[in-house]
Amino acid sequence: MEKTPYAVDFLWKQIETGYKEIRKSRYKELLKEFLFNPKLREKAEKLKDEKSGRDYEGGLLERTASTLSIALCIYDNYPEIDIDLILTAVIMNLFCKTFPRKECYKKIDSYPEVIPFLFLKSRKKPSVELTVYDSIIKLDAKIYMKLQKFRKINKER
Repeated sequence: MEKTPYAVDFLWKQIETGYKEIRKSRYKELLKEFLFNPKLREKAEKLKDEKSGRDYEGGLLERTASTLSIALCIYDNYPEIDIDLILTAVIMNLFCKTFPRKECYKKIDSYPEVIPFLFLKSRKKPSVELTVYDSIIKLDAKIYMKLQKFRKINKER
């Protein structure tokens, strides 16, 4: 099976860097339960991300690391956004994929502000943070797809 070209430890370090940037203890407590669980990490490392084109083992881990980096860059220019909420949603998107949807929902149901990021049908009114989150996911996918084309062209030369 094809795997991410990046070292898994490197990707986890990027994700942990995003986690360390979160200031709200409420979100840190939620994420700690998932991020530092070796069994969940092992499951997460195997997940593919067909949506962004990373249809290989570790693809979702790679996208998570990438989108966290993009989110932090955007926050540098727009400090009014709730970056803690966005970073939490990006990381939870990874870990929610390790559970059936209903089970994931139960694990975060006491965080109603996070739910719309992970369950699109629960969105009622778009917020700035949801717009930023969706845009980051789309931007990352576009960059990845363009780079894949570029790499293929250069490989053929």
